Amino acid sequence: MKQTTSFACFVLCLSAAALADTYQRSPCNVVHWTRMLEGRIIVEAKDKKPIDIENLFFYERDLPPNHRIIHTYDDEVTDRRPDRLSIYVDRENIFLSAYCS
Repeated sequence: MKQTTSFACFVLCLSAAALADTYQRSPCNVVHWTRMLEGRIIVEAKDKKPIDIENLFFYERDLPPNHRIIHTYDDEVTDRRPDRLSIYVDRENIFLSAYCS
């Protein structure tokens, strides 16, 4: 029984590692941008630069050229492009998640 459990754990760990590797090599680099934007507020380039003592703000102009920002109140988006970084934010422009789409 112990061998079966060890093998199952090995397969599960291997699958998780493969999935993580896939995300890191994704065309839009989701893992990198998720780490960069986690807990931060996306600020439009035209906005006046706020005082950023705690590194809470991230300028939209510093995102990759092939991106889009989707608010939680927006209609569902149907167009998909695997090389585009889609960033989901709430009503206050706080980062929620990122995907390649």
